[in-house]
Amino acid sequence: MSSHHIVRENQELALLVAAVGVLDSEQMGQLLEWSPTILADDQTVDFLLAEQIKVDIVFTNRAASYYQEQIKTLPLERGLLIDGLSYLAKSNYGSVNILCDTLPDDLCAHVNGLTAVVFCDDRRYVYVQHRYEKWKEAGSRIFVQENVLKSLSGLRKIARHVFETEQDGFFYLEFNTDRVVTVGEDL
Repeated sequence: MSSHHIVRENQELALLVAAVGVLDSEQMGQLLEWSPTILADDQTVDFLLAEQIKVDIVFTNRAASYYQEQIKTLPLERGLLIDGLSYLAKSNYGSVNILCDTLPDDLCAHVNGLTAVVFCDDRRYVYVQHRYEKWKEAGSRIFVQENVLKSLSGLRKIARHVFETEQDGFFYLEFNTDRVVTVGEDL
């Protein structure tokens, strides 16, 4: 970890790898730069080890030994996403990046107070509550369900649940619910 990356107590970072090939090597390198705790399962661990990526935890139901030292194995009970998020919440992690093939419908219910970012289908999704703001270039697409929006600024609607930034700068979303909301953007 370089000296300008400061992780505060109870804000440990994690990378949950439910699918491989979701990001290109540069994007993956940016996530690994923060030295996250890496969680995998039987489907992804071999790829990560072959790429010489240090894996910390493998959720599995088989007796396995890995050539990499100090890999912790935990039982796979409800699937990597649910088991991994539950483990991270109980272990006081603050943030998790998730790589997956399809966006799970019920992920909002399992975020458990974590700051979650999901990379899937050439999009980046954040799971947030109450409000969200971000700087984007003009013409950037933002994906959010309209029924959860209380107000927005800096965006115009271009299709159902699809908005576009009006100019370079910040856009703002405020939600009409206390539930976790999914906001997506193209990578």
